[in-house]
Parts: sequence; structure tokens; C-alpha cells
Amino acid sequence: VKVSTTQWGPFVAVPPEQPVQLPFTDVREGDWFYDAVAYAYTNELFNGTSATTFAPDTAMTRAMIVTVLARFESVDTTTGDTWYEAGQQWAMQNGISDGSNMEQGLTREQLATMLYRYAQSKGYDTTQGGMAIREYADFEQISDYAVEAMTWAVNTGLISGTGTTTLSPQGLATRAQVATILMRFIEGMA
Repeated sequence: VKVSTTQWGPFVAVPPEQPVQLPFTDVREGDWFYDAVAYAYTNELFNGTSATTFAPDTAMTRAMIVTVLARFESVDTTTGDTWYEAGQQWAMQNGISDGSNMEQGLTREQLATMLYRYAQSKGYDTTQGGMAIREYADFEQISDYAVEAMTWAVNTGLISGTGTTTLSPQGLATRAQVATILMRFIEGMA
């Protein structure tokens, strides 16, 4: 089952009652990320790295996330000189990204910041609350520009720690992590 939408408004993706038959040989039922990958694939948020692989442990790039968000906004991402140009232009026009370093790996704090900016551009509630983020031992490693976004992402439950005491803000966000965070974002914000 595939779902498409041309607007954000009332769209609510509903997981299928029966397990999705994924074409990916590297994603199996029982994997911690299986439901999120099925969600991302079924709702056409992003594809595999090939017809049969999802590459869940591969780092997401900045180009990938802006393309995913642009597709979610029904932008035609098949145009441009590069595969990500349409997403890059959309992200720059909407204040989601500055458009630089598109082929660079996406850090967890960059992901939080882009989602935070996207939520703000849509008029979603991004007010801060709680101090849960300060409980992480690596809180001080969060870049100044990302503190507000990471606080929001942790307090809303979008991002959880990579361990019981670590957030790994400078760590690269894997495709499995991004699928999970996007699923939480859509289900929690829509």
C-alpha cells in the first residue's frame, strides 16, 4: 500500500494491519527499525539505496534529508542538474537549510535543526519545555546553533539517546534513525 498527498493538513499515515512486504534484504522483521523503515517506504518518504537494499546503518546525507522533506511537501524532486537540486532549492527557499555541503553526512543535531526549522515553517508548536536534555552527559557537545532544536526534539520525543546517558549530537544520523525520527515527527505533529 502506497500513500501520496499534496498537502500536509489532515494527512495521517496509518500503518498497515498486515506486515509490509519490503523489498530490502537488509531489513528484517524484528529489527528495531523495521516498523520505521516500513513506514518510510510505504508512505514514500524515501527509497532504498538500491532495489533490494535500504542500508539502515549508512549515514544519511544533508541532500537526502532535504529531498525527503521536499517530497513530503509534494515538490517534484526529479528536476535539476543533480538528484538533490530541487530539494536543496526548496530547503533554502523555506529556511530549512543553507544548502551547503549537501553530500556531507547528516549529524543528529543537524537533523534536529532541519526538522525544527521545518516545523516552524509549518506553524507547528515548537515551544520549549523541560530540562530532559541536560540529563545527557554529552549535552555540552551540542553546537550552540542546535541547542534549541535539540531541546525541542528531545522534549517532544523525536530524538532519544543513543545510550542511556548519551545523545551523540555530533554523530551521524543513520538511515534507520532518520526513518524512525521522521515517523515520530509525522505521527506527533500531524
